[in-house]
Amino acid sequence: MTHLVWHSTFASPTGYSSSSRAIVAALNEAGLAVRPLYLFDADHAEQVYGSIPPLIRSLQQLPIRLDVPQVVYGRGELFCKNSGAYRIGFTMLETDRLPTHWVEQANLMDEVWTPTAWGREVFIASGITRPVYVVPLGVDSAVFAPGPPRRDLGDRTVFLSVFEWSKRKGWDVLLAAYRAAFRPSDPVVLVLKIDHRAPGNPLRELAAALGDQAPPVAVFYNQTFSPVRMAELYRSADCFVLPSRGEGWGMPVLEAMACGVPVIATAWSGPTAFLDETCGYPLPIRGLTPTGATSIPYAGAQWAEPDVDALIELLRRVHHHRDEAHVRGAQAVIRAREWPWTRSAQAILERLQVIGC
Repeated sequence: MTHLVWHSTFASPTGYSSSSRAIVAALNEAGLAVRPLYLFDADHAEQVYGSIPPLIRSLQQLPIRLDVPQVVYGRGELFCKNSGAYRIGFTMLETDRLPTHWVEQANLMDEVWTPTAWGREVFIASGITRPVYVVPLGVDSAVFAPGPPRRDLGDRTVFLSVFEWSKRKGWDVLLAAYRAAFRPSDPVVLVLKIDHRAPGNPLRELAAALGDQAPPVAVFYNQTFSPVRMAELYRSADCFVLPSRGEGWGMPVLEAMACGVPVIATAWSGPTAFLDETCGYPLPIRGLTPTGATSIPYAGAQWAEPDVDALIELLRRVHHHRDEAHVRGAQAVIRAREWPWTRSAQAILERLQVIGC
């Protein structure tokens, strides 16, 4: 039997944790003896961040073997924690280059994984000389799936965006475009699910950006939703919008697509792996611009600047051409089903077979 140690997080409200849970479950289902190992402390210490799923707890009873491959799945500066017989670093980033110390640690691995071909190009251009392979992430189409037609809010067009409050997510672009695209009396509403755990007051910034004469906006602030409830939220929308300046993968984009919701998302970085004009509305960019960040991992790098004028037109297009949007939403479901978590597991199993483990 093939063995693998999966060194990551499993209980925190992050994309790394949710995708780790899904990948470990898919690998276990495929017959791999995978040992989940908490990245930052003893396994039980992670409980402070949330509930550890029963499958993860069960697999953590297996012994930790150092004579098998180990994947460190997390930020690139954590690759040094890899103690496997064959060392694999698996990460992603949202800019046009990696920090120097990420590259240095990646070059100590036997190989490196990242979810998209776009990311692979960035990794190599940043100076990673170890082999870099694409191991995609996925979506659970049993949970994120189309549902019955929305019955509330009448004929109002519901736009939804889900994001952590940060410059990278392009909330400023979204609010500027939404305010310019519609009048306060237009039958639209923008629903924002915002997560923010740092100092500051996003609601005050939101109010200042919208002003007094903005179209309606509704906000879910710092509310943790289960996957089932997230799927319900996606299905409540007529269009999902995320004018992000960069994504390593774009989990909410793919989840919305799996629910049959047409998506407007930036035509750069991670989502280019699965979003195109046949199944959504790729948002053009005006070019790359410095992040302006002074801290790692974004310092000294560039990301995309979404075209706010193009976003204004796309918002209006979805509002005025709902039939077209519905067609693209139906195609989005088909596209999303090409990315099950079993596809991620299969890519990993193929690499392990090549490695000979």
